[in-house]
Amino acid sequence: MTTPVPCDHPPPRGPAQPSAALSCIGRWAVVASLAALAGCAQVSHVASGEVVLRGKLAVTVERPWNQFERSGADNTPTWTHEGFSVDALRFYPGLKDGELIAPTPAEPKGTPALAFRATMQAAEVVSLFEALYSRGGSSFQLDKLEPHAFAGGPGFRFEFNSVRKSDDVRLRGVGWGTVRNGELYVITYVAPRLAFFPRGLPAAEAVARSARLRAG
Repeated sequence: MTTPVPCDHPPPRGPAQPSAALSCIGRWAVVASLAALAGCAQVSHVASGEVVLRGKLAVTVERPWNQFERSGADNTPTWTHEGFSVDALRFYPGLKDGELIAPTPAEPKGTPALAFRATMQAAEVVSLFEALYSRGGSSFQLDKLEPHAFAGGPGFRFEFNSVRKSDDVRLRGVGWGTVRNGELYVITYVAPRLAFFPRGLPAAEAVARSARLRAG
């Protein structure tokens, strides 16, 4: 019997390597396509240059991305290089007091709403993302939270690991954020821990470094 190769692990060397790699890529491609269709996805190309998100956060794009913005309940701007269920760069530009970082699912009943409060400190903001990535029984482990300049001023940076319950894929993530004038600005990047995350991180870091607030 052949042992399946986890998609966040390098495929074994030898003749079986191409088929193992293609199996992983194919599985992610199917999942991404189905997710896009189910969510009435709108996909567009993000070219190099300046991009303004929701009129509040501007970033400079050096390497083009694909943008995914669903027309349903969750309209968080999301960019990807490898596919929407593989790597995801998400933007939370200027959330006001009481706004949710993600919709509250109807099931299971009693799921707490993930609402930002203008008085939140960095650790409290990160706890919102911990609750988000833990939904549905997935795991979340915060590895680092530290002060970090972001969007032209003081902010924070956090790193974490997660295991997605739906497919047992081990993910690694990083986030950059700040609370400015009572509004929350966060960018997160998440991808499978091996291969995809280290490959995509430099481009995500470049976007985060370029972030700046738009004058209101």
